[in-house]
Amino acid sequence: MATYTPNYKLKKPAASEYYNIQDFNENADKIDTQLKIGEEAKTLADTLNSSMTEAQRDITLLLQRSLISFEIWAPPNTQVMLQQGQLSFSGTVGDTMELTASVSALGTWQMMYVYANRTYSREVRLEHIGQTRILAAPTLAASPWAYIAKLSAAGLAREAYALGDTKSVSSSLGTYDMQIIGFAHDVLTAAKAGQERAGITFQMKSATPANYFMDENIYFANTWEQTNMRTVQLPAILQSMPSDLRTVIKQVNKYTAVTGNNIGKTTKEKLFLFSDYELCGYSRLINDYCFGQQYEYYRFGHTPNKSTIYWLRNNISGPNGKENFLVMHPDILQPGFYRCEGTYGISLGFCV
Repeated sequence: MATYTPNYKLKKPAASEYYNIQDFNENADKIDTQLKIGEEAKTLADTLNSSMTEAQRDITLLLQRSLISFEIWAPPNTQVMLQQGQLSFSGTVGDTMELTASVSALGTWQMMYVYANRTYSREVRLEHIGQTRILAAPTLAASPWAYIAKLSAAGLAREAYALGDTKSVSSSLGTYDMQIIGFAHDVLTAAKAGQERAGITFQMKSATPANYFMDENIYFANTWEQTNMRTVQLPAILQSMPSDLRTVIKQVNKYTAVTGNNIGKTTKEKLFLFSDYELCGYSRLINDYCFGQQYEYYRFGHTPNKSTIYWLRNNISGPNGKENFLVMHPDILQPGFYRCEGTYGISLGFCV
């Protein structure tokens, strides 16, 4: 009697049986069917494996692309365009002054940005997966104060602007150009870890006419801290400045020698006058170290403005106990002393 194989039930005639071609054909058909099923299964497995590999590659690429981006800092409403070959990105910066540009390739990109109807362009580089911060900064003159303050607080002001750059400011003094004379120079009154100094110090590029006294009291016998200039006139000028500027001006500590006291006195200032040491790098007073460090704009060789006589905040006792204050004088190399009730110009400063 015939038997059958255990898996595919192929017929196995007994030795005593006659050969039957029909049995052979049926076995061949079963084998052919199973081989075809196996072949199709292998093809399907290969296809699925290839698809999974491609899918994994696509997922990896998508993950990488999601991790490659520029963090663009620019003033609100700046239009930004990035181009690398056929790849591109465009967007508009919002009120946060930050725009994330997710791109799909590392390397060099051409960036063009438009702010206040002026177009700027430069190359930027993405060198690693992750987020790379770049600045789309207009000129200092065109930059809004909020954006200047953002860069200043982040320690990025020097990356966007240069010593000597100017921005116009209007106040009760009139309209004057304020120029950058230092980065990270003045110590913040409200200093905190990682931000001990104001990012930018500005000074009037030219002094006002001789319309301002240090103190109207001809018997004034106090120091810079008590002067009418510091307590009345400068605060009034501050209040006359545009609100967007007032909002970002930082209070800083200023050190001024107290007559006969080589320790010095610290005052907290928003608007301030400069000392001779800060501008010239030397002082007519013995305790010159009380006046802080010279600003780098002048340390690098620029000469303080001497087009007119203007007040400095240094003081020294004069005859009969009256106080005299230093002024910057156009006709002499060193600042000279003048009585506080006299009227001279001012060249004030502030920090952002």
